[in-house]
Amino acid sequence: MDRIVITTQEIGKNPASVVPLQGPAPPARLPNPVPLWVRIVLVLLVPFLPLLALAALIAKVTVRRQTPRAVQAWSSYMLTMLIISGFLSTILVVLGISLSWAPAPDIVGAALAGLDERSSFPVLPVARTMTGVELSTTLRPLVLMASPAARRWFTRTDSTSGLLGAALILQADSKGYLLATARHVADGENWRAASGSGSHKVMVSDGMNGWAAAQVVGRHKRLDIALLWLERRSGEADFRQAIANYTGVQPGERIYVIGHPEGLNFSISNGIVSRTPGDEVLQISAPVSPGNSGGPVYDEYGNLLGVVTSKVARSMEPEAENLNFAVSTDALLHASDWELMGSAAAQKEFMDFVRQAKVRGAASGSATPQQ
Repeated sequence: MDRIVITTQEIGKNPASVVPLQGPAPPARLPNPVPLWVRIVLVLLVPFLPLLALAALIAKVTVRRQTPRAVQAWSSYMLTMLIISGFLSTILVVLGISLSWAPAPDIVGAALAGLDERSSFPVLPVARTMTGVELSTTLRPLVLMASPAARRWFTRTDSTSGLLGAALILQADSKGYLLATARHVADGENWRAASGSGSHKVMVSDGMNGWAAAQVVGRHKRLDIALLWLERRSGEADFRQAIANYTGVQPGERIYVIGHPEGLNFSISNGIVSRTPGDEVLQISAPVSPGNSGGPVYDEYGNLLGVVTSKVARSMEPEAENLNFAVSTDALLHASDWELMGSAAAQKEFMDFVRQAKVRGAASGSATPQQ
């Protein structure tokens, strides 16, 4: 078949006169089958999933006889609203449960009124051996609850964490309290890698008057022991803890441990020094559990022999029986082994404690100021 060519001369000299072929005009936009007032009402019901579900059920029954387009529009809109309402309701439920189960915020201050109001502290060491009852009555007020500071996600203030240990008073005067605890109570299980820079806090409590934020002012460079400083707002009762050097501690001498094992606050247990294996570590037979960390090891005269740090867990060593350890308070006598930080008053307090420490010699109640 021959090709047919049509030139501009055949259709006229003006090409604009050529009218192009056009398709059909676009159809007019149909109105939304879901009325505007219905959409507004359903949006308002989004926070109330049960009511929205009821409205969706009513709408499904009402529009079932309408055109397929109307049914599809209603179903699509209702499904979108139900999905949004489901997500929102889930978020609100999780938030409500979290807030209801969270413990009430702790009362945290800069000082402990119960400590400040004490008119006196015991004079240690005592002249004769104490019974367990006498020792508990005399020394229990020197032991505090300790918890690493944590900031809860729904508050802006420091509070207690879920961990609990112990701390003990080394020295008290009108300025404040020098405390000792285990480093892992202050810095966590990875205390060996913890940096000494920055401001670190440990919450302490006497069990009756809320919590106070104590500053971490000293970390031993090798051992699991730390120093805390708690400011004092009132009172002037003085105290200085008598301690024992490592060479003066003898295997077999009777000891007492005070702490908070498994949350059983201010529990006391007794035993003996099982071994002095070296490196300023004491092996003791007095039972300890999580919550005892940072608590004191006393002799029968009230001398401080050590700070509880660890135990051999039977979950790791099924044959282990009551193998517990403490850092000797001999570590407090060597200022060069400490990394001090924070308050200058607290650092001076520690240096005064080192210079004037009452140190027990051999396993006896006597203690003399260190020269």
